[in-house]
Amino acid sequence: MRSFFKTSSIKSATALLALLAVSSSAMAVELSTSSPSFGDKVSLIHDDYGKQVVIKSEISIDDLKKMRDTISEQSRQIEELKRSSGSSSSSSGKEIDDLKNKVKEQERDLSNLSRQVEELKRSSGSSSSSSSSELSNLKQKVSDQDRAVDQLKRTVEELSRKVK
Repeated sequence: MRSFFKTSSIKSATALLALLAVSSSAMAVELSTSSPSFGDKVSLIHDDYGKQVVIKSEISIDDLKKMRDTISEQSRQIEELKRSSGSSSSSSGKEIDDLKNKVKEQERDLSNLSRQVEELKRSSGSSSSSSSSELSNLKQKVSDQDRAVDQLKRTVEELSRKVK
């Protein structure tokens, strides 16, 4: 940014000197080597019906510095956002993978529990009260596992929607 202002001011000064040298009308412009202060206004070359004149704009040196600072801050914030959004999406992807693995693991557990329930039915029959209570417990566990798997699936789907 700083080089832009230096280059711009050099071009403006060069254009002003060229205008003064070429201009046939007498213009009273004094050039100074002192530094600009915050309240100084930017001078412009204006075409006034074929005649080029120097006019004072409403833009001050302070306004230009504020604009430069604002642009620098916004650029910094954009870069920070880019970095943070990249890392959050990769962490969300890892969370989704972890949840998917948990769902698969619980599905395997459910399958094993269902097999065990079937084996219990075949081996013990339905007459034994202890077998029926074990069977009820196993059915309850299977039911709980089904609810947990459904909940995890919903969570994974929600996370997939948020990442997209």
